[in-house]
Amino acid sequence: MRAATLVESLAELLDGPAHSFQLMGEDLALLPGARLRAAAASYEEALARIPASLRDPFEREQAAVLREAHGFLRKHNRTVHTRLAGYLEPGRRCDFEYPWPVVAMLGICQVLSGLHRNRLYGLFVPAAQRIGYPALAHLVEGTDDALRRTNRGIFADSVPLVLLVLHAQALRARGQAELAAALLEGPLPPVLDQESRALARGLFDGLAEPDRARRFAGLAALTLRHFGREQAIFTHHLGPRSARRRRDPPLLARLFALESVPAPVVEQGRRGRRVVFRPFALPPGFDVRDHAARVAAFGRAFVSSVTSDPDDYRAAVRYVIERFG
Repeated sequence: MRAATLVESLAELLDGPAHSFQLMGEDLALLPGARLRAAAASYEEALARIPASLRDPFEREQAAVLREAHGFLRKHNRTVHTRLAGYLEPGRRCDFEYPWPVVAMLGICQVLSGLHRNRLYGLFVPAAQRIGYPALAHLVEGTDDALRRTNRGIFADSVPLVLLVLHAQALRARGQAELAAALLEGPLPPVLDQESRALARGLFDGLAEPDRARRFAGLAALTLRHFGREQAIFTHHLGPRSARRRRDPPLLARLFALESVPAPVVEQGRRGRRVVFRPFALPPGFDVRDHAARVAAFGRAFVSSVTSDPDDYRAAVRYVIERFG
């Protein structure tokens, strides 16, 4: 068996694309011991490409990052509200230069709205069951579960990535630029994949950009890319769309067909700019299960809405600190 990372092995077994966040769920059960041997061989091959003098320090630093990430996830990845506090910490550690934590927190506000909306649909479940329509109960429960698993999965996927970059940034600041580069270029831990690496490289380079305007623009664009990965996690937890011979019943269709979502808008008030939530109109026929349409629309609603202008973004930072700090 050829050397392959766990993610590469998973892709082979699933006969399709795979991501490291899938290893945090049921797909991990698909990997047999032989694939662990292949992953160990892949790790040794990648480690051998690091200069010999950096290999031991690399392994120590990577282990330190993962210990920190593990403690951070155990502390914060328990409820929606503990995750809100958890997003603030990496935001503060990078002086909120990277908009991702702020955007994530604004997105959680919409998640809370979605959970509330789902509970309202749950009120119809007893009546639907009495008239012989049990599918509504399964769909309401499934949607609620997908929202919660997605919220948990996004946090677990992003925290190790950002902590890795902050660790590498600290090494660079101490004059250990080669070790910092090795940490980003060497063999990845199982919780990260090549897309994670690309995001990490972008963040590492973006934080080092000396020009303030270019730094903000670059990190805002990277946040939009990071948001796309988060939406891939949501798509994964929604599950595959099965072919349907008939249209969804109206009540079921409304769970997925949205006309608008409450989204952050920066308004100019008497005391300066402030964030408020307004309905963001979605395209006609929008279905939340359509990944590409959701990434495009929600990216405008939750990322571009607060990162297109530095002053708007500073207002968003103040909002999340005042509301959740």
